[in-house]
Amino acid sequence: MSVGDARDKFETYLAAYDGTNDWSAIGPLFDAVFHPDVVIVTADGELDKAQWEEMARNLVGKGATAAGFEVTGEEADSFYYTVTINVDDEPMHMTAKGTVRDGQLALVEPVDPSVYSTMVDRAK
Repeated sequence: MSVGDARDKFETYLAAYDGTNDWSAIGPLFDAVFHPDVVIVTADGELDKAQWEEMARNLVGKGATAAGFEVTGEEADSFYYTVTINVDDEPMHMTAKGTVRDGQLALVEPVDPSVYSTMVDRAK
């Protein structure tokens, strides 16, 4: 699988954040996007797939939306992107690098890790 395939799966996953609070609609997309050994970097440390899934489930439970997903660059095994996640009508603008392994995101490195920490905190 190419970086483009992983990017497309990620875009489909983010599009599912449309205000639904039904994880069963998003869970399979989550599993398709994130590698079993994924590492998500935040200002508070690294999260694994189970920790990131818990955060994502909580966002869905709060009716979060995603908008403005845009790929801003690609290189060998990575792509750079921006996206806005909105929780309780408070948008969080994120820019990150996603590194792909086996057709899934294996490493997510935000330009500003504190934004990812804020997202985790707001999902609680």
